[in-house]
Amino acid sequence: MTSISRKLGLVENLFEILHDLGAMIDVNVARISGVLTPDILRQALDFVQKRHPMLQVHIVELADGVYFQSEGTTKIPLRVIEKQHENHCLEIAEEELHQKFSRGVEPLCRVTFLRSPKSNDMSEIIATFHHAITDGMSCMHFIHELLLYCHQIAEASLISEAVTMPLLPPIENLVDRNLICKSINEEISQAAGNEIIKPKLIIEEDSSANECRTRLIFKSLTNENTSNLINRCKQEETTVHGALCAAMLFAVAKCFDIDESINLLCGSNVSLRKYCNIEIKDNYIGCLISLLVIMHTLHGNTNFWDLARECKSKLSQAIDRGVHIDKINSNDLNAMDKKLIIQMSEFNMGRTSTINISNRGKYKFLDNYGKLQLKEFYFSTGQHIIGTYFWLGAMTFHEQLFCSFAHVVPLLSNKTAGLLAQDVVDMLQKAHETDDLTLNLSN
Repeated sequence: MTSISRKLGLVENLFEILHDLGAMIDVNVARISGVLTPDILRQALDFVQKRHPMLQVHIVELADGVYFQSEGTTKIPLRVIEKQHENHCLEIAEEELHQKFSRGVEPLCRVTFLRSPKSNDMSEIIATFHHAITDGMSCMHFIHELLLYCHQIAEASLISEAVTMPLLPPIENLVDRNLICKSINEEISQAAGNEIIKPKLIIEEDSSANECRTRLIFKSLTNENTSNLINRCKQEETTVHGALCAAMLFAVAKCFDIDESINLLCGSNVSLRKYCNIEIKDNYIGCLISLLVIMHTLHGNTNFWDLARECKSKLSQAIDRGVHIDKINSNDLNAMDKKLIIQMSEFNMGRTSTINISNRGKYKFLDNYGKLQLKEFYFSTGQHIIGTYFWLGAMTFHEQLFCSFAHVVPLLSNKTAGLLAQDVVDMLQKAHETDDLTLNLSN
């Protein structure tokens, strides 16, 4: 196996700084049916690790910066726990969000197998990643590939020797800069001179960063409601992502007294894979994302579908102008250091936007992996040091939408977050039934 040594890129380095502060650790929960043994899972992990260079590295700090290195990296740790109750996986996932990776030779991935004591009950695979090595597509492909190997091992199939994929350079060296609009640098320079925009928030209780914790809420739509939502989005000439943004904005806006209007910041994660000089395929594990934050002005009579179309339009316009690409090449990112992020965590309780949606879209998981079936999938990143007021991770597979909501206590109470999450799901379920759903009428 070829030894790996590569300096972290700008985005990767940002996530390493955030990780060092305990922020943005990436946790994925795959709920499966069927019998799976720890021994088979261990073997499958070894195959997957050998396939992907980003799973073979640890991080070291050298004189000229921080590097990924593979020499001496150990196997992906596998922890096996007997499942105690239905919400046990939620507890484990929340613990994982706050558990940093060591600066030793362990890889930047670890797996917990929450095994059901009854063979016909659900078990969970909880995969945790350092965000410097993964994006949303990486995490989904990791689970897909892991289950494929589990199936092949269980069936005693002949498995081809795993060949390590090529190591790619940092994303800022891959993106097509020609996609950036020529006038964007002037726009960004003007924006940089403005005052910092303070997102409209309700902080229920002030707290220092080290006292904050990310809490999770898992919900899903039925197949019927998911299908209805997708079809209605097509009719309204918007996207499911636009509808998710509108539902989140509506839910949060109802926390405020709206006399005339309210300005809310909505963040959306954007995959950069298809914006590279050579398109990066979905089977590559790496950190290939950017973030766009867009302001929306809501009124009491704002229509849900009008807002969904606006969310789609504003996001598309920003992407067409290459804002998502410019952000990962900006001087701001190059100047990012631990001191600055600590300052950001102290401003506005570390809240950088009103809401954020990480929408992984559709993923074609197999109907079954031999005797194993993937039933549910949830994910989140730790928001407790720096992040958004209310966060949603969404993905669709087998024609069903799965939603992972994250909030930070004590800034936002479990009770309020639970009401917000339920409100979002309720709106997504009923929005397809009406044309005149407005902010006032949705209360």
